[in-house]
Amino acid sequence: MAKTKVILDYSTNRYTDSEFGVKTSTIATSLAGNPNFESLKDKAAEIKTQGDTYRGWLDRMPEGSKQVTLAKNESRKLLEDTLNDTGIKIQDLSGGDEKLILSTGFDVRRKPAPVGLLERPVNVTAKAGPRRGSLEISWDVVPNAYMYEIEYADAPSTEDSKWIHTSNTKRKIVIDGLTRGKAYVIRVAAAGSDPGRVWSDEIISYVM
Repeated sequence: MAKTKVILDYSTNRYTDSEFGVKTSTIATSLAGNPNFESLKDKAAEIKTQGDTYRGWLDRMPEGSKQVTLAKNESRKLLEDTLNDTGIKIQDLSGGDEKLILSTGFDVRRKPAPVGLLERPVNVTAKAGPRRGSLEISWDVVPNAYMYEIEYADAPSTEDSKWIHTSNTKRKIVIDGLTRGKAYVIRVAAAGSDPGRVWSDEIISYVM
């Protein structure tokens, strides 16, 4: 059975300054006196002390002082390092037991659930691209897609159409090298873990 992993990311991308203050307080309280992690009681005290200092600087942020901002940032960095070190120890002591990890206030990485066939892209549109003989194709984001496949052929499409295939990781692409004054049929599919593809409705666009 796969072991549950402790999340070791405490950056501003995950926690705002105020959220970080609340989270560190929760961890310090949850870890202090935790019978499953008695060997980390010193770490709990360290997190509480550093957390109190950090929140003190955070309360002074409305002053707008550069010195206060610098001190707050340095205090947060110190606390992030302490949490990282503590999280690694918790990972080792817990043996990857999710309940034990959560009892400390730390978060865990959720096991990814399998994703089936992705839905068809919608709102596929085409407009003149930035260069002559080009089209800019766009569509709505499809959840869980890691890539999009785009195909185009001479319009109208038939059973014998020779589709030209390309791909892109974003929801927009510019296709170059098209014949000006010619009409093309275009379709898009989202790519995920499932090998199947559900193609969008075909659209037709003329190249300027």
